[in-house]
Amino acid sequence: MDLDRVDWKVLNELQLDGRKTFKELGEAVGFTGLGAKKRVEKLLEQEVIRIAPLFNFEKLNMFLALILLEVESGEAMQKMIDRYKECPRVINFFTTMSGYNLIALVLAEDQGTLESESLGKCSLRSGEGIRRSEFCPIGKVNHSLFLPLRAYTLREMDDTTPCGVDCKGCSPFRDHKCVGCPTMSYYRGPLR
Repeated sequence: MDLDRVDWKVLNELQLDGRKTFKELGEAVGFTGLGAKKRVEKLLEQEVIRIAPLFNFEKLNMFLALILLEVESGEAMQKMIDRYKECPRVINFFTTMSGYNLIALVLAEDQGTLESESLGKCSLRSGEGIRRSEFCPIGKVNHSLFLPLRAYTLREMDDTTPCGVDCKGCSPFRDHKCVGCPTMSYYRGPLR
């Protein structure tokens, strides 16, 4: 889709303050409130933008990490992506055209849970078809502190996590080093 100058102005204004009224938005881009509303509706309809909250992970005292994976095949990569599709800790997957062909941005509630994500049963690094991996804890987020949190995945489920791991059978969870999966009724962390 080709965006014109007004579309880009609308996007810029929304990014600076997503709570602007249509009247304020229209004034900022030289349109009426109704004109601005139509532009926003068009951008939403064409899936150029989506309105959703972003979270400041520093304010929430969350830990972030990048997990770099070299996955042996496209099929194994798709299985990995599908397995963690409903995982509330995986913020996003990125496929790349390099040695590490799958990168995940993940979050954890504390240092112990971050370590469990690196080495535990639920770790992306323990997946089938992984040739090599690297775990890179993130020290500081620069530029934009706000990232999406897949809060819609936070719901109580059965005794198995979305990725298929039973936290109760995991030693870091039993030893109180990991808070468990936020989708479980016995979760011990702050995400619910």
